[in-house]
Amino acid sequence: MTAAVGNLSAMNAHADTAGDDSVQVVVTVNGPGEVACWLYPLATELKRQIPGVRICVAVVPCTFSTGSEITVIKELPYVDASCSIAETKALILRNKLPDGFARKGRGFIIHLGGDSVFTWLLSLRLGLPCFAYAERPLALQSRFEDVWYSGFEEIRGAAAKDAKIVGEMMVDAANMRVPDRAPLRDGAMTVGLYPGSRDYLAKYFLPFYAAIAEEVAKTHPQVEWMLAKSDFLSLDFLRNLPSIHDGRPLDAVELRYEEAAGRQFLVTPKGIRIGIGSADEVGQRAKVALSLPGSNTAELSAIGLPMIITLPTWWTETAPLPGLAGHVGRIPLLGKYIKRFLSYQVLKRLRFLSHPNRRTGRMVVPEVLGRITAPQVAEVVRDYLDRDTRPLEDELRAIMGPPGATKRFVSALTAYLKRPAERYETA
Repeated sequence: MTAAVGNLSAMNAHADTAGDDSVQVVVTVNGPGEVACWLYPLATELKRQIPGVRICVAVVPCTFSTGSEITVIKELPYVDASCSIAETKALILRNKLPDGFARKGRGFIIHLGGDSVFTWLLSLRLGLPCFAYAERPLALQSRFEDVWYSGFEEIRGAAAKDAKIVGEMMVDAANMRVPDRAPLRDGAMTVGLYPGSRDYLAKYFLPFYAAIAEEVAKTHPQVEWMLAKSDFLSLDFLRNLPSIHDGRPLDAVELRYEEAAGRQFLVTPKGIRIGIGSADEVGQRAKVALSLPGSNTAELSAIGLPMIITLPTWWTETAPLPGLAGHVGRIPLLGKYIKRFLSYQVLKRLRFLSHPNRRTGRMVVPEVLGRITAPQVAEVVRDYLDRDTRPLEDELRAIMGPPGATKRFVSALTAYLKRPAERYETA
């Protein structure tokens, strides 16, 4: 990497440049949360405010990546060009321009996720200034033209002076996906299952949630169950779920994939059919959700969907961790035990796991963690099913705040385009 930085000043004099007056916006992302919760509203608003803008997305290396980000991004209608992690590295290290990307011209780079050093290096290669939207101050923040914050975390230190808070784009994403939430619309009571976007976690959580469904069905047989399938989980994965007989200590039941009347289901040994739907469909219909911690807890709050956060701590080494801690699990023999220890240390420091609880500093929604069992979680689900959750729905929406962050952020970015054109010099 050091050699690459040293060579950035020797950029090819004949490199591709934007041949017209169009605006190119390059966005760096690293995982499902950034793609689903931030890129979606951002790209939509950019297209609205800057007619003809070309949006290029670069996936950067990160331990939180699923490996399927580029596949999903290539299918997004609002993305004009994209490059994989390998292509991002090739641009940084070998100055190889990905298809559809241009150098210089009108535009800028927006950092949404991953290590900010990659965004900065890309800005040098492409000759474009870099901006960022973040929850907390970045490494190399002085190299960015400007940084805007979501307001989720308190900004401290030098960055707190004149910190630009625009609000939470996840609220916009949630309201765009589910503009008219209506649980119990058809008289059915639905529980939504959110096992995450990563197959190495979903293979444990889906059978665990299915075991919970069988427990709840003993007293609430009329309840409908729906899986909110992430775009990052393929149907092929759901058709061929790994066997639960792998020594896992977590409660689980085998699931069978089934198709009927144009719909897809996962079926438990006791015949409970878990419908497979989009996050939009499940968010609209569910009265309560079972979910892992993550960015989706912010989206669920924004649409007023009560949730129960589950985090079994039997095998914590399966969960991703930031930085070096996320890579130690690859060390032969001892790696998983080191990562398990580090995971426990992270959990001990976190007072709350979900967005609504972290934002308020209190237990707004239940977080069930530890060496938990299906019957234990089933009791919490029953409590939600049997009570009026409308006051909680209103509280969750109030905690996340109103929409509008994306419009404010993009308006600030477009103001940059009105400045006199200046070449972004490379180091």
